[in-house]
Amino acid sequence: MNFKDITAEKVSTYTLKKDEKCVFFMLNKSAELKFELAGVNAEAYIFALYLDNTRTRDLQITQHHSARNTTSQALIRSVLGGDAVLNYKGLIHITATGNQSSAVQESRALLLSDKTRHSAIPSLEILPRDVICHHKASASPLNQESLYYLQSRGLNAQESSRMLINGFLETTFEQMADLGVAETKLQKIREVVLDKLLTLYA
Repeated sequence: MNFKDITAEKVSTYTLKKDEKCVFFMLNKSAELKFELAGVNAEAYIFALYLDNTRTRDLQITQHHSARNTTSQALIRSVLGGDAVLNYKGLIHITATGNQSSAVQESRALLLSDKTRHSAIPSLEILPRDVICHHKASASPLNQESLYYLQSRGLNAQESSRMLINGFLETTFEQMADLGVAETKLQKIREVVLDKLLTLYA
């Protein structure tokens, strides 16, 4: 499994040929991106994290399956505070030649203020019948019951919030690790994410 951090890249289309498999990662990236599953058995796993309290960001991802037995997953997780906004649009397009393929879209957001906004618009264009496709989207504040429980165990409000946010984000790293991304690369990403989170905790 290959790994590619595309946070700073200007490329808009990524093409995977026969048997190519890649994990893609991006942080706070605004872009229109297309992932072409053009070869049999190609696999693309797309992870996007958004951590902000001031900016408006727009992400559009197209997962285009034109070959059979291909797999794609787009997993977007956001922690938004202040007046930050994330607008996400996702399209899964499986052509008539993309039979026996699997595609997933998932967007989840934690909203840390009343002013922040999260928009998720997933869509499907599916021609063959023998495929597996689904999408999920959710946006919510931190769970009050979980916060209360942690504070009852001796943590203060800020420590409780940090623990829940870290757990929310750690799921992403666990999924990337399960796909074979090296721990050294994951640790570098964790360090950058922690630095970004400090602005939200302030």
